[in-house]
Amino acid sequence: MVTRIGALALADFRERRRRPGYLVVLLGTLALGLLAAPVGDSRWQVFQVTDLHGRYTSGYVGTVTALGGAVWLSLAGFGIARGAIARDEQGGVGQLLAATPLGRTAYLAGKFVSNLLLFGSMLLALAGTALAVQLVKGDSGRVDVVRLLLPYVLITLPLLAAVAGCAVLFDTVPGLRGGAGTMVWFAVWLVLVLGAQTGGGLDLLGMRRITASIRETLAAGGHPVDGVEFGVGLTADDRVLGTFDWPGLGPGEAGGPAATGLLSATAAVGIATLGALWFRRFDGAEHRPGVTGVRPGGRARGAGRTEPGATTPEAGAAVPAGLTGPAGFDLDRARLTPAHRGGTVLAALTGELRILLQGQRWWWAGAAVFAASALSVAPDGPSHAVLPFAMLWPVLLWSRMGHRTGGGSVDELLGACPSPLRRGLAALLAGVIPALAVVAGSVVRLVGAGEPRAAAGALAGALLIPALAMLCGTVTRGPRLFQTVYPLLWYGMINHVGGLDFLGVTGGRAPAPAAVAGLAAALAVAALTVDAIRHATR
Repeated sequence: MVTRIGALALADFRERRRRPGYLVVLLGTLALGLLAAPVGDSRWQVFQVTDLHGRYTSGYVGTVTALGGAVWLSLAGFGIARGAIARDEQGGVGQLLAATPLGRTAYLAGKFVSNLLLFGSMLLALAGTALAVQLVKGDSGRVDVVRLLLPYVLITLPLLAAVAGCAVLFDTVPGLRGGAGTMVWFAVWLVLVLGAQTGGGLDLLGMRRITASIRETLAAGGHPVDGVEFGVGLTADDRVLGTFDWPGLGPGEAGGPAATGLLSATAAVGIATLGALWFRRFDGAEHRPGVTGVRPGGRARGAGRTEPGATTPEAGAAVPAGLTGPAGFDLDRARLTPAHRGGTVLAALTGELRILLQGQRWWWAGAAVFAASALSVAPDGPSHAVLPFAMLWPVLLWSRMGHRTGGGSVDELLGACPSPLRRGLAALLAGVIPALAVVAGSVVRLVGAGEPRAAAGALAGALLIPALAMLCGTVTRGPRLFQTVYPLLWYGMINHVGGLDFLGVTGGRAPAPAAVAGLAAALAVAALTVDAIRHATR
């Protein structure tokens, strides 16, 4: 059984590490490591100690990068860890596994171990970055491997084990498998990260032991510790920082973090196996339309079968080249029409908007509520209280842009259209329309309050986010990257990180609306270029 679980986990990990989303999150992890422990002069910090900055010993570099990796990968890593079960089902792998003796719990255990391998590979790269930063910085030439790696083993890895288990659970619980699950996890992540830095609650980041050790070091050096505060999160600080020499956590100080880590790891296994209550080992997939696979001892489901009321091509009738598509996408020859170059941009826009809003019949009601709320609330200077939260409402719509998740061979059919550029522009404009709908009320109030720059900033942000969604979906061919990146961007904005304020809510600290609009145009061009290259090389 252990051999089967290991083989399944290794095969799944090898498949997922080739996906674009893995590369994006890995590069983001390495970039965060460089932000947490910058080699040169940098305003950005991940670990804050009031107005102080630690010398780059092995323990300090290992701790700050491990904390940054814990915060980043617990959100971004969750996005790429999810969806493995759905991919097995859609690709037919799940139905093949259902014909084997592999049980439900063993299958979920394999996915859990695969997630751990995914996170472990990123942590190894991050630890290598931390070592390189210490050597390049040159504050301390003595490398202490134990103190460098101990925070990863005690803090980051157990936390990510819990994230890996939650990813498996979310893939099995109805209602949490799609984009709604990503938003639920974002709320959970906020509570966990913020709660881990307060005095109460579970100390998932080991902050109590870390801060106590640093306070002892500062007190021993004669530095007053009463006003020293600690925090974890990406912030910019223009103050001149003093330095302190902290060797990091040693094996003798690992008791508290080790106990918390053991609790997190134990909970992770329980969370992952809890999904067996809902997971049916793909046995019920044959009763769902559009799902194909192989029955044990039988032929592929969907082959040679006609749905009620469908028209079957006559024997010997030729199917147009390029329209064979995946099994389970039944082409009705009677409904096929030849491609032509007619039509208008408005018709294409209408079609893309209908696709974007498919299955979201109540979405406009929510947009109307936000618009009415914005009109009834007066702006507070250059900011409007409703605007940031209104820009969260269309996030699941935007995550559909740039790809056709679960669309069978829709991409192949649309790939035969004579004008991919026109289709891409229509898809982009279809994403802009919901953005304008949710910011309209705030823009009207800002203009009425004499804040034209703030109104322009809101409109520029309404252009930027759909363009970002289009690029993320086009590059990765899925919704996960945008669903991960956008909440992080939004979180930085509401925390008044000026460089991330895409809506201009911080006034003069925010980027100019023209700069945001220019970035939106650049992202849109990049997305259309990637789509055009993919279309040309099909």
